[in-house]
Amino acid sequence: KMDGFQLCRELKRDEGLKDVPVLFYSATYTDKKSRKLALDIGAIEYIVKPQEPDVFIKIVNKIWDEYSKGEIKPTEKPLEEKVYMKMYNERLIQKLEKKMLDLEESEKRIKYLYSVLGAIRGVNQLIVREKNRDVLLQKICNVLIGARGYNTAWLGLLKDEKNFTIVVGSPLGADVSRFCAQVLRGDYSPCIKKAFTKKDLFLFMDRSRECGDCPLKKLHLGRNSLLMRITHKSKLFGFLVLSLESDIYIDQEEKELLEEVTSDIAFGLHNIELEEKQMQLEKELQQSYQKLQKTMEDTIYTIGKIAETRDPYTSGHQKNVSQIATFIAQEMKLPQDKIEGIRIASLVHDIGKISLPAEILNKPTKLSEIEYNLIKDHCQVGYDVLKSIEFPWPVAEIVLQHHERLDGSGYPNKLKGDEIILEARIIGVADVVEAMSSHRPYRPALGIDKALEEISKNKGILYDPEVVDMCLKLFKGKEFKF
Repeated sequence: KMDGFQLCRELKRDEGLKDVPVLFYSATYTDKKSRKLALDIGAIEYIVKPQEPDVFIKIVNKIWDEYSKGEIKPTEKPLEEKVYMKMYNERLIQKLEKKMLDLEESEKRIKYLYSVLGAIRGVNQLIVREKNRDVLLQKICNVLIGARGYNTAWLGLLKDEKNFTIVVGSPLGADVSRFCAQVLRGDYSPCIKKAFTKKDLFLFMDRSRECGDCPLKKLHLGRNSLLMRITHKSKLFGFLVLSLESDIYIDQEEKELLEEVTSDIAFGLHNIELEEKQMQLEKELQQSYQKLQKTMEDTIYTIGKIAETRDPYTSGHQKNVSQIATFIAQEMKLPQDKIEGIRIASLVHDIGKISLPAEILNKPTKLSEIEYNLIKDHCQVGYDVLKSIEFPWPVAEIVLQHHERLDGSGYPNKLKGDEIILEARIIGVADVVEAMSSHRPYRPALGIDKALEEISKNKGILYDPEVVDMCLKLFKGKEFKF
């Protein structure tokens, strides 16, 4: 294997080939010494790449015409071997030195780009991971100092067009802290004043002439500072300033990478801003919901009290039923939303009794058939009162059905089995247990044991078996008390 110089040398030493014209076309060896060596060993011309094809052909044709006419003649006396080897070796050494320098520069370049990319990667990881704005900005400064080796870095976040809300810097120290506090007070260094008046993405500051009495000046060993605007969708979030070491030069490629960094920072701040707005909105919605919930609770409580004022003997009945029904629903592992619906419906399940005369409600003797039929109407009346209220649960239907029984013997519609919604079946059991264990105008309290005997005896006949089991567990196993 040989290069063009060696091939030309061999051709010119061969008696049969020495008159063949040799033309060099090279992109590797473009210096004058290489051209001189090629001509000295017998080449008729030396062309340096690149050349357009048509231009190259014209050059070759011109050289060939001149050579054919005898206007170009190869060297009549080729270089002596000793001279040739000296020139050839010098050229090889020069080439090797150039390659070594190129490799060294490439290595520096790779290391430099790796450090910049490391800074970008570090910033991006922080933006994804860190949701606290103050911590994010401080860590970004730390990453830029550590990854790229800038002298100092500070980052300021604006709260309006001229005032900062956060200013952080790195490396941490008394001077950096003093500088951050100074900026927050509105005592701005020359670079900040310049940034407010200039709209350029990048601003270079000559610290020896432009930094005045800035607290960071004595920390800067180099000459320049680079100030960058942090913007997203035309909104200026703040500024990032890097102080450069004396051996750091910001080229176009690094500018593009730093532009990506500032863009990523702005995007991260934008996302945090959106998340904070969303959190605030959710907080306001939660507060609104809680306020609405309290209003509903108060309304339900008031409605329940209205019924109880007509029937002082059942005062507290609805509240007690609500407690029993809620515990049964919890033991049955029902969804929390359904449990809440049962609790609310229990508190107003007898609201229909407001339509009944007090004489019937408080009658100390047995009711007549007509009076009992009027009592049974309270389910329908309660439904009619509540049906126009848009509860998030079927409260009106629960109230309507809470006296229905599995065998169809209940009222007002003689529903059977699963025709009765589960919530009404639960309240139905709770209502019986509370009513039998409490005093009524027409009889003394029968006691909890008698009430539990009633639901046990009619389990699966009048009352839902699972509901009965949970109620028995509540009073016997957990010793529930009103």
